[in-house]
Amino acid sequence: MTEQAARAQLLRHLTDTLRSLPPGSALARRHPDLPKAAFAAGTTSRYENDFADVEEVDGPASYSIAYWVVGAPLADSDRYFDLVLDAWRENNWLTQVSQDAPRAGYAETADGFTFALRQSIQGYLSLFSSTPRFWPGPDEGTPLPDHIDRPT
Repeated sequence: MTEQAARAQLLRHLTDTLRSLPPGSALARRHPDLPKAAFAAGTTSRYENDFADVEEVDGPASYSIAYWVVGAPLADSDRYFDLVLDAWRENNWLTQVSQDAPRAGYAETADGFTFALRQSIQGYLSLFSSTPRFWPGPDEGTPLPDHIDRPT
């Protein structure tokens, strides 16, 4: 898998997750209620080369990005959290939920993408995601958008 293909597939998984939420929901790096709490544009992290007999400078990499779930009223935070986890289960993603407060849910897709949904004490939801490892190439791929609207 190339980085470009990994980013494109990650965007598809994020968009599919949004389909489970009510109209008006979106993912955004900046939350309108939390202007100082912005997530980075995404990070490509390189791993040390796993193959000791190969003399390459760079090993495989993965791409990670985080978003706020916006459009979810704080009073409905638990319902939105459950809708996301239910969607992941319906897609047959390996899913687990932390019993500790604040709530957290985790998923891994059959193709190796990972997700973590976190609920803050105040009720804000954030979604962290990562691609499986890929070998970096000359094309990093299209950056993921700052804002992803729920598809209609």
